[in-house]
Amino acid sequence: MRLTTLAALCLSLPLAAPVAAQEEASTEDGPVVTREPRVRDISLRHDLGQKGDVTLVGIHGYNSFNFGIPDHWDLTATPELHMKIARSAQLIGDISSLTVWVDGRPVGTVKLDGDPGSVDDQVIKLPLVREDGYHQISFVAYHRTRVPCEIAEHPGMWSRVLDESFIRVKYDAVAPDMTLSKWPYPFRDDREPNTSRVVLVVPEGLGEAEAKAAGYVSSMLGHTAGWRSMDLYVHQGSPSTAPSGHMIAIARADAPSATLSQVRAALLRADEEEVVKAGEALRSGNIGASGVLAIAPRADDPQRAMLAVVGKDGKGLVELAQLLTSDLSKSLPYGPVEYVDEVKPFAPMAERDWSNTVPAETSFTLSELGLADVMASGYHGGRVSIPLNLVPDEHPISGAARLELIYSYSAQSAIDASRIDVLLNGAAAGGVALRDVDGRNRVKLLLELPAHEMGPESRLDIDFALVQTGDADGIERCDEDPGTPLWGTVHADSRITMPRDHWGYVPDLGLLRYGAYPFGLRPDLSDTVFVLRDKPTRTELQFFVWMAAEMGRAARGNRFAYDVQMGSVEKVKELDKHVVLVDSGPEGRLIQKVGLLDSMSFTPKSPPGVTLALASGGLVGLGADPNVAYIEQVALPWGTNKTAIVAYADDATLFERVGRCLDKESLFDRLRGKVTRVGTCSDLAAIPAKERQLIGEKPVREAAYEPIRNNYWLLIAGIAIGIIFVLALRGFFLSLGRRKDYDIDDYEADYGEA
Repeated sequence: MRLTTLAALCLSLPLAAPVAAQEEASTEDGPVVTREPRVRDISLRHDLGQKGDVTLVGIHGYNSFNFGIPDHWDLTATPELHMKIARSAQLIGDISSLTVWVDGRPVGTVKLDGDPGSVDDQVIKLPLVREDGYHQISFVAYHRTRVPCEIAEHPGMWSRVLDESFIRVKYDAVAPDMTLSKWPYPFRDDREPNTSRVVLVVPEGLGEAEAKAAGYVSSMLGHTAGWRSMDLYVHQGSPSTAPSGHMIAIARADAPSATLSQVRAALLRADEEEVVKAGEALRSGNIGASGVLAIAPRADDPQRAMLAVVGKDGKGLVELAQLLTSDLSKSLPYGPVEYVDEVKPFAPMAERDWSNTVPAETSFTLSELGLADVMASGYHGGRVSIPLNLVPDEHPISGAARLELIYSYSAQSAIDASRIDVLLNGAAAGGVALRDVDGRNRVKLLLELPAHEMGPESRLDIDFALVQTGDADGIERCDEDPGTPLWGTVHADSRITMPRDHWGYVPDLGLLRYGAYPFGLRPDLSDTVFVLRDKPTRTELQFFVWMAAEMGRAARGNRFAYDVQMGSVEKVKELDKHVVLVDSGPEGRLIQKVGLLDSMSFTPKSPPGVTLALASGGLVGLGADPNVAYIEQVALPWGTNKTAIVAYADDATLFERVGRCLDKESLFDRLRGKVTRVGTCSDLAAIPAKERQLIGEKPVREAAYEPIRNNYWLLIAGIAIGIIFVLALRGFFLSLGRRKDYDIDDYEADYGEA
């Protein structure tokens, strides 16, 4: 035992010397780039957004997920997948197995022979092939049971990789590549599980141009990897006092400030000659008609980047921000500096021209949804799922939505048991039996789709229920050959016809999570204006960039063109745009100045008169509560089909509470009703709107139904009166008939027959 310990100590001594030397070298002349050995466990649940366990069902179960390795992680060992596996009690352990694939190659197989009542731990090495940092892990399960002549849909055929599983990565942290061509890397990277802080440095006396540039950059950072939260911090003043993290410094060359002078000094001290020349250009003012972009390591932390965005003037600064937040950024050079002479203005994007939604045309094919021919295969068929996401104000016309499904299916299907079914959001829309035992190619099925089932997040499922010819008669096929896998194909030229009306009701904060509706009807948010005070506090400015990031996170476009108004808010009414207003203080002066005070329910205009039930129990006054920040949506009193979101707090520091909620999930995913009050991240309460305003043009037939819908008792009364009137008329005419018969009899008795 002593010899083993002594040997271990002797082996460890040569390894300790280089580490000590490295630490000493790093402190002689200031910080230098070092390699920091680290271990990171990438969680399926927390880092990769896996909602629930990875479930594998059927004889051949399949599922997958993606993960990334950023460029500044230099792997020192092969990553490992640490799986926690649960399995059905009916699986045969000697036969059932789970195979792990990574980047299209099988890398390991484990038997599903653990105790069904417990979770089995397995570790699989993941040799990575792709060099771009994007990787995919796939699970292929083979489930067999002792049930005679088992079928794929047997409920006992399942296994699960729990979302507690993780990928262990060992790496050296190195400085990221300082090049503009990779923007927005390293400030935002959808491959990196760590939410690195990004510090926006702006001058203390910022104007509308600096605020707009900060907002555009924030929206772009939020849009990139929008499924992941981000740490965004605003710092006003000197970059030397900014907190740790990647830094983006925004300044104007024609407006001297501490931000500008220290950015220039930092560029002059850089190691790259091209960056030093950019610092000299800033000193001479020769930086191009729009301005200059320069990226370099932070002086106090070489593993963090600093991006200088310096405009020639206010107009040039906004143009630089538009360059960084559009497809034009793809043309940035492979290098640390770019002098920009001109950025042509963008035309506003068309309304409802959203990505990942159905096309604006009335009729479209599945190929226009981005789908190719899709095949579902297996011993009993399978499912083809098609997303049918609508813009929130799109309402398909009832009775006019049609599906022309073109499909094929394989031979050997039992004609009295096999069928195809179409479901919309889980509701049956129709189906038909597959009656050709030899299979068919390109069969057409015409169906009417239930329009009332469609919404912002809809799904069309085509289920192939395929039964082998020998299984349909109830005779058990227990031979060794389980049969040939059957297949069904949905063809990409299948067509959907969906005429739609465009209207919606507001206020409803819950709709913001769908493309920032209604602010994002134009994907670039060009119909929106942010309104700030002339001299906003740091926390007000902080909430503004958070809101801009959340707008970008939800937006369906990849460039931004919203406006920013500071101080001179009289122009707001003339713009005819949606409004996002940030205000604080006991009197709500900005709200009053814009003219929204009478529309609000939470401002200090009166004592709290509305009570709201909290989930934790008890009631809270919805009024001038000095300990709560409020976010409310109202219809603009002067605008046509325009709304406003007002963020208000008695104390501006309360906005920090809202920001701390953003590290959990999107803020828009947590907003509801007319007003959402924020006490803490776990104390978000909403109050619904009693009255809502129609946005858009309601269809004529809907308007015709409105009096009936709102006054149904009049309809019932009218029907009752009509019935009484008909009965009265019937009685009157019956009495006339009897009177006429009597008169004829009297005449014949007196005068005889004519």
